[in-house]
Amino acid sequence: MVYFKVILFFSLIFSHTHSYANETDSACLTLISNNQCIEALEVCRVDAEQGDPKAQTALGMLLSGITHGDFRKNYKQSFYWVNQAAEQDYGKAELAIAEMYMNGVVIPMNAKKAKVWYEKAAAKENLDGVNGLARQYRYGTGVRKDYEKAFQYYQQAALEGHTRSQIGVGLSYRDAKGVKKNMVKAYAWILIAAEKIDKQQLQAIEKRYKDERENLDQTIPQCKHLSRLEQVGEIMATGYAQKMLLDLKQRMSIKQINKAKKLALEIKKERAFTRSVL
Repeated sequence: MVYFKVILFFSLIFSHTHSYANETDSACLTLISNNQCIEALEVCRVDAEQGDPKAQTALGMLLSGITHGDFRKNYKQSFYWVNQAAEQDYGKAELAIAEMYMNGVVIPMNAKKAKVWYEKAAAKENLDGVNGLARQYRYGTGVRKDYEKAFQYYQQAALEGHTRSQIGVGLSYRDAKGVKKNMVKAYAWILIAAEKIDKQQLQAIEKRYKDERENLDQTIPQCKHLSRLEQVGEIMATGYAQKMLLDLKQRMSIKQINKAKKLALEIKKERAFTRSVL
């Protein structure tokens, strides 16, 4: 369970932004994508000690995200290095700190502190930061529950193409949370999220990841997953949206569904949404 929570935590951090490997050609991040975990720790540490916020964040991720082999996680050092980057106003690190406080794996859970860091990330137009605030207000974690504020934050990020926030908008319309109940709009927004990845492509990716997990060499440290968490986050969100559509279809008439599909097309055309590139 703890392993799953850490993986989910990392996928939340990078589900909207580019993965580390795509962001820079630094040796530190290249080693991570090549699963050279111990070498990556050494190289990332050198860059981190020189004040590079990207390397500091990467090092923090490695210290709590490497799995298997005889590697021992160091949550204290993980938080230290990510916090060093966050103090330099590095957006990804700010989001990481927020998720650390919300997740309660690396450091004790503190939803009020998480809110502070979500706000810092959101101020830099980090859509995951905006989504984090939406989740806090929807579920009342660290703040007084406020469905209207939650919907506003979900909508803000959804209109910019953030998949999990598009689902959040759909759920809000379905459950009448912060907005008047509207099943057509609920279906439309969840459909937009569900169509980010083609069903056959999604199934193929899930099968490939499953095969990799089954054939994983657990005798050596594993960190390659940290370089493709953008994909993991998008896959998890899109797969969830596709399952939600099946549930909504049972609650709606054919006329409502057709109207929702038309609305989804109109929204996508207006906002120029595109499929995810995996």
